[in-house]
Amino acid sequence: MTKQKPSFKSFIKSFTPYQTIYLAAVLLLTAFFTIFFPDVVLGDYQGVIALVSCAIISTISNPLCELLISKQSKWNFVVDFFLIEIPELVICLHFGWYAVAATVVFFWMPIDVISFIRWNKHPDEEDANLTQVKRLKPWQTALIVVAILVFGFVVGYLLQLIPGASDTYLDAFASAVGMANGILLLLRYSEQWLAWLITTVLYLFMDISSGMYILLITEIAMLINTIYGIVKWYLYTKKRAIQKASEDITA
Repeated sequence: MTKQKPSFKSFIKSFTPYQTIYLAAVLLLTAFFTIFFPDVVLGDYQGVIALVSCAIISTISNPLCELLISKQSKWNFVVDFFLIEIPELVICLHFGWYAVAATVVFFWMPIDVISFIRWNKHPDEEDANLTQVKRLKPWQTALIVVAILVFGFVVGYLLQLIPGASDTYLDAFASAVGMANGILLLLRYSEQWLAWLITTVLYLFMDISSGMYILLITEIAMLINTIYGIVKWYLYTKKRAIQKASEDITA
């Protein structure tokens, strides 16, 4: 089979009707609720221009980034760096979510750059717009779970000692699972979707507790796309496993 070369045109054509409708729905819902229900969506933060702007940008960009991940596209890291991490840093510092803020600066931003470079080295053998992905072994999954629990409890306890810190354990576990998601994503493991599912749920509770209801649009949208991503990556890795087994038999 002839390998499809990467190009902007082929990348745009790769968007399915579901993916196009998904992005359009997020954009329209964000615009609708922001314009017609500002009191409900933005709460007490309507006058804080920087905070509102960051929330709107994040609301639109997060589903786009996650959709690009489900498409196994390396460009998700570019969207994440410029349109998600910077706005999220502003929001985290405002609400005193110091663990998440530190994670953004010292983990997510560097890992976006590293991940983009690594993904660029592993294009799919048939379609260069895709990146090859794989699965963890059971013992690797167990080790990651233990690391998340240890990190969450230790950092959560330390955060309680910082004046002004809020939702300390929730903040710590959101950071821990988020970091696990970032590492798994960098290494192209499909289990990153499970970590992201937990991260999204934790952020959902944090957004509700802080009154940033506009971010609920992006959280709910990402929950929907996470299920889509789990299925899509599973089918891809299953297909790759079958191909590899067939190659081993014929070798």
